[in-house]
Amino acid sequence: MSDTIRRQKSMANHESNPERNSRIPLRVARPIALRGIGIEKSYRKRNVEVPVLKGVDLEIALGEFTAIVGQSGSGKSTLLHLLGTLDAPDAGEIWYDQQRIDDLPSRQRDHLRNREFGLIFQFYHLLPELTVLENVLVSQMVQLGVWGYYRRRKENVARASELIERVGLSHRLKHRPSQLSGGEMQRTAIARALMSRPRVLLADEPTGNLDRENGSRVLETLLDLCREEQLTVVMVTHDEQIAKSADAVVRLVDGRIA
Repeated sequence: MSDTIRRQKSMANHESNPERNSRIPLRVARPIALRGIGIEKSYRKRNVEVPVLKGVDLEIALGEFTAIVGQSGSGKSTLLHLLGTLDAPDAGEIWYDQQRIDDLPSRQRDHLRNREFGLIFQFYHLLPELTVLENVLVSQMVQLGVWGYYRRRKENVARASELIERVGLSHRLKHRPSQLSGGEMQRTAIARALMSRPRVLLADEPTGNLDRENGSRVLETLLDLCREEQLTVVMVTHDEQIAKSADAVVRLVDGRIA
């Protein structure tokens, strides 16, 4: 029997055996949303230079939930801030949607954060004098300006109300932050981050100040949004249980990917 015939028979046997095929895991490669190339970052403490990131290369797949994990001081938050253009690397490049973004003018970086990136932090940064609904609407007020916002006020309120309902806070629309639990404030911050329909959600320890129950609820909300809205979610966390729920894990050790 020739080698060609043997190969054809082997392929036929493989395809006709569904039980065997079911044991082979298949993972469709997704396009890359964010890419870091040789990222380096240091900070100065008086006259001492402290290196934080030491040549980090990473790829964040489109539509996936990626966890960045590592011990305190490993560079997790610094890396997230660089990906979100809140800071600039000392060396290396950051690319988003096939465009380099770390060297963009500040106005274009502001545009990215207003339109493409949603940002969530460990501390909620809600305005205490505003209600839940008003806090969620703030990002649109900033983005559109006073007149632009009021021209689209009905549309914006409808979008904000929908998001607040999706994070389970429709009964808290008129409550102020002082009347909310930590978990409720964080879910309000998530709704605010989603107002501009971002494609990428960057979250820095969003469950760090929450108890286990509220932390699990916030994580579940983010996972649901990732699936339903096809969001690319990048979350910094020190919680290994959260990392187990992610599609991919980036583990930092002493400023490098382990």
